[in-house]
Amino acid sequence: MRLTTEQIVQSLKSADGKYAPLMINSLEQQVSMRDGCQVDAIMDCSIQNGPSFKAVVEIKTVATPQNILMGAQLLKAYVAGDKQVDQIPLLVAPYIGTKQAKILADNGISWLDLSGNMSIRVSNRIYIERTGKPNRFPDTAPIKKIFQGTSSLVSRVLLLKPKGFSSLYEMVNFINARNAKITLSTVSKVVKKLDEELLINRDNSLVSVADPEKLLERLAQGYKNSTERKKRNTYKFVIEGIEQLSDGMTVLCKDYLACGFYAAQIKGLAVTDQKMIFVKDIEQFRRKAEKKLVSVTPDVEFGNFVITETNDPGVWFNADYQITVSVVDDIELYLEMTVDTPRGPKIAEQLKRRILQKGNSDGQQAN
Repeated sequence: MRLTTEQIVQSLKSADGKYAPLMINSLEQQVSMRDGCQVDAIMDCSIQNGPSFKAVVEIKTVATPQNILMGAQLLKAYVAGDKQVDQIPLLVAPYIGTKQAKILADNGISWLDLSGNMSIRVSNRIYIERTGKPNRFPDTAPIKKIFQGTSSLVSRVLLLKPKGFSSLYEMVNFINARNAKITLSTVSKVVKKLDEELLINRDNSLVSVADPEKLLERLAQGYKNSTERKKRNTYKFVIEGIEQLSDGMTVLCKDYLACGFYAAQIKGLAVTDQKMIFVKDIEQFRRKAEKKLVSVTPDVEFGNFVITETNDPGVWFNADYQITVSVVDDIELYLEMTVDTPRGPKIAEQLKRRILQKGNSDGQQAN
């Protein structure tokens, strides 16, 4: 449950030395400034056995980067032209992370959170910095699942088409045309969160990526923390003549996808004896193999194929489908390589450079 503004105010009033050496002596809510603007609060503060100062306070119940930036801009407007050296702008939230703290520092705004962290500067007389205390209010943390599962497809298409999309409908159609299924509602919710995280630009109806490298890093974090990825079933088989699973010279192979170092080798990025593939259903895969007279024999010790069963939409999205061996796309392979130590991260760096280049006209990354 998120804290309300009133709950945050009451926490400040009852601090009782919690933020020592900073002391909160009094707090007055909803104060009108000289220009008529009304601020959340004015606090009378002091340092233990030291000088005192006043703080013009802006309270944020949820500290998304967008909210913090807006709060910083409001505070700058409140104190613009203020000549009082003993009065500072101060943003207060349940928890302020590293990214949010940098936004405030860049704007010259002091801050304090209810988890016990702070960065306060009063002219040249007072400077307090205390960071590293964990978030005591995790319910207020921005949602991280937007970089996993179906939701992650929104970030992926923004990287595939860096010039952006003229509407959310265009984004939905772009995703669904590339072997995935997503709804307008899901796209709308994810775009809203990406906007709050300052990861995208929104100009009227146009939606485009603000910082491709940062967005790719957030996808990698989401992939690393994905519980779905960790629950995948993996099997080892001896398979002879897997290319016979193809339905003909003109039909693309969609029964399995090369992944891992096998995919990296196909893309010309690695050399390996490992053959790793994704399938959606292992039993269905084996039944089709039997019909095609392809031998698929379980062999934990000497199996030449490692098969992973998954319906993760990110795996199958925008895959490079071929007549013989189809391959996961560059973004999916990049994510796989980031966690496949020790060799994977070096390949991931090569893929990163490729991904950050503009996609071609149909959104398929050039290989």
